[in-house]
Amino acid sequence: MKELQLWLASAFLCCALMAQSPGDHTTSSSSPDANSVFGFFTVTPQDGHAILRWSAPPVKSEDYFIVEKSSDAIHFEMLSAMDASVGLDSVYSLTDNSVGAGTISYRIRITGKDGKEKCSKTVNINSNSAADFRFYPNPVDKLLIIRSSHALNIQIIDMYGTVWFGQEVDAGNADC
Repeated sequence: MKELQLWLASAFLCCALMAQSPGDHTTSSSSPDANSVFGFFTVTPQDGHAILRWSAPPVKSEDYFIVEKSSDAIHFEMLSAMDASVGLDSVYSLTDNSVGAGTISYRIRITGKDGKEKCSKTVNINSNSAADFRFYPNPVDKLLIIRSSHALNIQIIDMYGTVWFGQEVDAGNADC
């Protein structure tokens, strides 16, 4: 059984995965109205991760971003949700720790109490790294979802080495 250690510090979940191959690169596509809402949106592959960076228009205190990911550019799943008021000079970033292989698409939605949504352009990366497990959302709030093709021993450990959670899970899906 393989072991996975997830380090929990300051309510953020970080995980180091496999290295990215030199052939990985970024491409993007966009819609005209998406560019007027988001100043820029880039995804950069780096060492098995994908670094997402974007700028957004001024936001209200109750607005938040929903970062989504897809392996087919049609069916998106939530990668993370984050408070839109935490960006420095309206610039935000997020790291996808388990990119996967093939063409991966990312997009960002901004929404708030008023129910109005604005969507970013879709950005694609071509990745040759094969992550054999995925977890989301990142950062984790109350529920951690893990998908794996093999059994895992999961541990959540703080920066002092204290184990806060441990569980063995079978291949497939696990909610922790």
